Amino acid sequence: MPPMNCVTSLQRGARPSRSVCPREASKTLPTTESCFCWSSTPTARLLPATARSTFLVVRPLAPEDHPNKIERTLNVSSSVAEPRLLPSEQLAGQERRSRVRVIDALVGGKDNYAEDRRVADKIAQVLPGGFEGAKRLFTEDFWFRVRVCRMLLARTEVSQFVLFGVDQCETSAAPLHKVVHRDAPDAVVVYVEPELDSATHALEFDTRTNERGPVVHVVHDNMYDPALLTRLFESSSVPLDDSEPVALLHCATLPFLPSDSGTTPAEITAGQIDTLPEGSFVAVSHLSIPDGAADRAAAVRAANVLDETVGTRLCRPETEIATFFGGLPLVVPSPLTTAPALVPCSKWYPAGPLLEQAAVDNFNLGAVAHKGKPWPSV
Repeated sequence: MPPMNCVTSLQRGARPSRSVCPREASKTLPTTESCFCWSSTPTARLLPATARSTFLVVRPLAPEDHPNKIERTLNVSSSVAEPRLLPSEQLAGQERRSRVRVIDALVGGKDNYAEDRRVADKIAQVLPGGFEGAKRLFTEDFWFRVRVCRMLLARTEVSQFVLFGVDQCETSAAPLHKVVHRDAPDAVVVYVEPELDSATHALEFDTRTNERGPVVHVVHDNMYDPALLTRLFESSSVPLDDSEPVALLHCATLPFLPSDSGTTPAEITAGQIDTLPEGSFVAVSHLSIPDGAADRAAAVRAANVLDETVGTRLCRPETEIATFFGGLPLVVPSPLTTAPALVPCSKWYPAGPLLEQAAVDNFNLGAVAHKGKPWPSV
């Protein structure tokens, strides 16, 4: 049995069959590609390659080290692979669900376990269209994030982005940080991912690429902590400037907050918003069962069962979601209106006419708020 602090990332495209200890790597995988090793100190150490796949070895933490204070940063080449979640059985555990793997199961992915699929099945019972509706919902949520980032880059001075959660599903677009860097190569993107296996895999594509390339950092930390941004600003290894505005994206994350976490989404976002510099923007998306939905009673019952059996409130009322912005003024959601409001994510500044609409579109609400005077000023 390999030690529990070994994290194995299998060759891209392979199914995780068993965890391999780095000490056995030379016996099982003959050719070389890359091998990285780091400790709980901020400095990364590059070791000689001994295996075809990438092995990421986490050293045991000293007792005084708090796990939330560990930033996983690493320099890699610009020709890294596209993101694809291949979780380690050893750390993730098949009996413990994962937010990222649950979403992967909902959108038809293969990198998930039986417990993830069980939770995904319960979520699909809440949404119109079942799994097909879920795939559309989370894809539209990704495009909502893309439009938010591109609008802020085009019309504001924001050049720092804090994105909660790594990309959870594959789309026809590049990962979000690459979309940002197409428009602004000098922008700083920081991903915050609380699940260690997902954060570890994200290191393959979500870190600083080279000395002259775009800056992307992956931080393994608790995105549900109201004091998170204070730690990020104080960390010497996270390139965020607390004197400049920041774009904070809390999308497809708060619906998976554990019910027993001891805090509410409004408390989480309020603490994080308080830390943001003046002029920053906050984007939030969350699932909600609309009042006029067909079979609304059945959806509410399924959501209640999910809360009781899984321990997460997937859907919340629109009035409660509106409190997640800490009282900040909202940005108008479309050039066709002057009234700031929460709207379905697919209708927030759409790229063009909505050629088709689905009932599930109304189950995911999103908005952007500005810390400061109402924006844009008139």
